[in-house]
Amino acid sequence: MRVSPASRKVSQPKHKPLPKTQTKNLVPPWIWAIFIASLLFFVGTVYFTSWTSTGPTFLPSELSSPSSVFISPFITPLTPPGVRYLPEFLHLPENSVEILWPVAGAALLSVLTCIVPSTNWTRLIVKVILIVLATRYMIWRTVGDTMNFSTWFSSALSLWLYAVEVFGFVGLVLTSLQTIWSNARLRSAQADRYYQDIQSGQYLPSVDVFVPTYSEQDFIVRRTVVGCQAMDYPNKKVYILDDSIRPQMKALAEELGCGYVTRKPGTINKHAKAGNLNNALPQTDGELITVMDADFVPFKHFLTRTVGFFQQRDVAIVQTPQNFYNPDHHTRNLGIDHLFPNDLAQFFEHDQSTRDVANAAMCCGTSYVIRRKALESIGGYFTRCVSEDSSSSTLLLTRGWRVVYLNETLSMGESTRNYRDFLKQRMRWLQGNLQIFYCAKEVPIWSKMNWIQKSYMVTHLTGCFQPLVRVTFLLSPLVSLYLGVSSYISTLPEFLYYCAPFLLLLVGTFSWASNYCNSYFYSEVHQTILCFPGLIRLFSTLKSPFGKGFAVTPKGVTVGKKNYNFRSTWPLLLVMALTFIIIGLQLMGYRMGLWQVLSNPEFGLVFYWLIYNCIIMGLSVLAAIDQPEKRLMDRFPLRTACKLTCGNRHYWGHTDDVSEGGAGMTLITEEVIQRHSSVVLEFLEGGVSLEAEVVKSRRKHHSTSVSVRFTNLTPEQNRHIIEILYTEKNWWKRSKRIGGLDSFLAILSAFLRFRPVMTVYDGQSSGQNKI
Repeated sequence: MRVSPASRKVSQPKHKPLPKTQTKNLVPPWIWAIFIASLLFFVGTVYFTSWTSTGPTFLPSELSSPSSVFISPFITPLTPPGVRYLPEFLHLPENSVEILWPVAGAALLSVLTCIVPSTNWTRLIVKVILIVLATRYMIWRTVGDTMNFSTWFSSALSLWLYAVEVFGFVGLVLTSLQTIWSNARLRSAQADRYYQDIQSGQYLPSVDVFVPTYSEQDFIVRRTVVGCQAMDYPNKKVYILDDSIRPQMKALAEELGCGYVTRKPGTINKHAKAGNLNNALPQTDGELITVMDADFVPFKHFLTRTVGFFQQRDVAIVQTPQNFYNPDHHTRNLGIDHLFPNDLAQFFEHDQSTRDVANAAMCCGTSYVIRRKALESIGGYFTRCVSEDSSSSTLLLTRGWRVVYLNETLSMGESTRNYRDFLKQRMRWLQGNLQIFYCAKEVPIWSKMNWIQKSYMVTHLTGCFQPLVRVTFLLSPLVSLYLGVSSYISTLPEFLYYCAPFLLLLVGTFSWASNYCNSYFYSEVHQTILCFPGLIRLFSTLKSPFGKGFAVTPKGVTVGKKNYNFRSTWPLLLVMALTFIIIGLQLMGYRMGLWQVLSNPEFGLVFYWLIYNCIIMGLSVLAAIDQPEKRLMDRFPLRTACKLTCGNRHYWGHTDDVSEGGAGMTLITEEVIQRHSSVVLEFLEGGVSLEAEVVKSRRKHHSTSVSVRFTNLTPEQNRHIIEILYTEKNWWKRSKRIGGLDSFLAILSAFLRFRPVMTVYDGQSSGQNKI
């Protein structure tokens, strides 16, 4: 009996598709374990069976055999050994003492920078010498027979490493020339003159202060709005730009007496921050606009120091530095935050002032003032890139406007507090920096800017590829040892004569040249932290420039427990493990007589290179281990006279640290105050009294240390505390700056102590008390 197709179809059972959560678990974990173990066993077998008498290698014989044709453009089969196309003045001296003269000169110059101040003229001299040494090194690398053309595979490795070095050399020359001359003193002198016009009332344009917010907590937005309202400038209006229509934000605006602007329900978060700012433009009318992110608080004199520049009609933006009241979380994890500034310090405290010389300074999203007329001339904030700040300022530069950079600390903000948020923020910046070069029609960089401005944009572009450069330098020595080929050929005398002077001067003057805002070795750690995640984001952006949208960096977060962040740092751990394995195999094989020498003489330099990489990678992994931070509010080292009243007893002393939620103080008494006692704390200089509860009290030498938590704060009292802590420089001071050798010893000590793993963070940094 035949069954019709229709009936046959009905009789078949229907299977529902499995949910995604179930499809992910179709392969049991033990199957994955067997697969990975088998793969490792196979790779290991191939590796061990490929060994030769000269050392361990992965390289098949057909790839390790000499090339039938010489591919080196600088040597031929007829060239006698040791004869190279080097200029006569660059020939390696025969006298060993003469070989060390360039190294000695670079060392002497590095020592001299310890006593010579970093000025425009001294930087010019030192950086010209650095460029000369770098050029000398690259000439040797190019025509000095330093590349291994013995096999096809070694040729490929050598050429790739050489290409990356050329890329780095071009970036070094551009950056060195661009960071010589600074406008910092000139701008401060101009601000002094313009300040008089503001104070006298001669120039008082209307200013709208925008506080854009999306998901920040109420107390963070309150802090920023109070700080903006406290600015000493009469003709201003403050607005909360709420991009999520939160009732509590509207209530907060009404409580604080500021404006409230939100978007229509169908346009919420469209174009992210840029869309939020553009939405507020037609609803406000100030001649100038100040943007202050919800986690930044301006000082009282922010506007009086910046607004005066707009008397020059071609000025579109006045940007100020970003400084942070909480320490850089990487240095905090390592326990050296009292020695090192934030990783952005060099850019904001030095590089931006040098960009300002060529009218190439960048807008950085917060703590700036912009002319409404200029913004309207480009149709509002640029919305195609995830970084609306730099793209909008670049567009203004192409239209002939000026961006002024005033290198004065006029606001303080919150730095990222954990590795995950840090990574999210920096990857967004990387994507935004690269996206602008895909907008050639809207932002005509190469046709409208002058050649000096274009050079800064080239540096801007090459900086996006820094992860690729860093990964190359991490993997090159490792690949050389595993494959048994050398991609960099050099004897020790050659290295000392050509390479060492350049490296020594670069490392020795790096901190000095940036006014001690950064350290060479900490910069290496920071770049290594970002290299593998940055490489992934770089390739994804190149493939799909506008595929990933804007992501808000969380603020006011706490960390309840230690977090190792293995999901992001496992590539570094893998490279370190492979490094230890190959070094162990090389040394063990040499000891057991499996091969008579450690491959080639050049591999001695490779071993030192690997050891250095291991230290930097180890520090990067340790710096990414987030330590517990359970206190929500920062305590600041504010030292001011105070009086504590407990019942009928009065105690006098001074505060050691203060936050929005409490204070620590030293009292002139040996009496211990009972815990949980209700007290009244009076700030004698500020004229404010606050109710509080004693959290901790202990006797010290002829005094008593007391910690209190504020209770029953009124809105006015809270406003007063915010103004004391955030709107004046009554506690802030520039962090200690250390030189190259000191920074290296500090970083090495942090590596050897293994602190992020061995200790539990108690919520207090060594340089700043936290609450």
